[in-house]
Formats: sequence, C-alpha cells, structure tokens
Amino acid sequence: MTPRYEPVIIRRAVEVLNSDGDPVGTDWADHITLSAKFAPSNPSEALEVGKNTVITGGTVYARDLPVRPDITSDDRASVRGVEYEIDGEIGMWLRQDTWGIQFAIRTAK
Repeated sequence: MTPRYEPVIIRRAVEVLNSDGDPVGTDWADHITLSAKFAPSNPSEALEVGKNTVITGGTVYARDLPVRPDITSDDRASVRGVEYEIDGEIGMWLRQDTWGIQFAIRTAK
C-alpha cells in the first residue's frame, strides 16, 4: 500500500499580550500547511486485541514544494489531529526547481 499525502499543519508559538500590551505567555497558531506523507514510528505500547495503538512519533516527508518552507525545530506539527513536537533538525534539499523536506516528530508535552 502506497502512503497517501495528507495535510500536516505546522504550528508556531506566538506571544500573548494582556490588555496593557504586556506579555502573559504563549499560544500556538497555525503557520503553514503542507501536503506530506507521515510514517509513524513503532507504537510505545504493546499491541493487544481490542486496544488502540498509541503513536508517539514518526517522520514527515514532503516534496515538490515551490519555495523553501519556513519551519524550525521550535515549531510543532499537527498530524491526523494530534499535535507533535518537531524532534531535531529539519532536513531540506533543493531538487531541480522544487524543495523537499523531512523531519522527525514526537508527542508534544
């Protein structure tokens, strides 16, 4: 079975200000959406009949991007409705006239 492309939403921390304009924390906002493939890592819990598998991470792959995407290891990725931290550096390469990227993700804390 060939993996299908699916939306991966890159989320970025934004500063939250109170009514006086003072910083009071951060929140996560959608930054960009990629059409990518997701390869989940091995589940962290043993498989049992009737029990749902817990995916704790994996790798996101995207290619044929028209521009180099603005993604950093401080961002998060939302895949299949679950938010993950980006784990490590973002691999990026230029293929002829388009960009390809890959990065590992793990469950957000």
